[in-house]
Amino acid sequence: MNAIHRLFVSVLVVVSSAVVVPSWACDAMGPNRHVGVVTKIEPNAGTFTIIDAQTERNMTFTACKKILDVLALNREFIVTFRMEGSTMKAELVVPAS
Repeated sequence: MNAIHRLFVSVLVVVSSAVVVPSWACDAMGPNRHVGVVTKIEPNAGTFTIIDAQTERNMTFTACKKILDVLALNREFIVTFRMEGSTMKAELVVPAS
């Protein structure tokens, strides 16, 4: 394999990795964790919504006031949660970057 061929293959691997890794974002976080951008905070309802980085779908979590106060719209957070019936209850939120 000559130098140009190796360079081409290297660039192809890097570009492919950049496309594939974000789609595995939430799976890579482990169980009961999601990462996404906050799109809505509803203090009166005790909920917030993110666009999930992996599925690109809205996910709504219930949360205490302390967690809701930490959130900011249009910022990416990692949410650790537990299921309460069919409701996702946020236990911890951490800025993703």
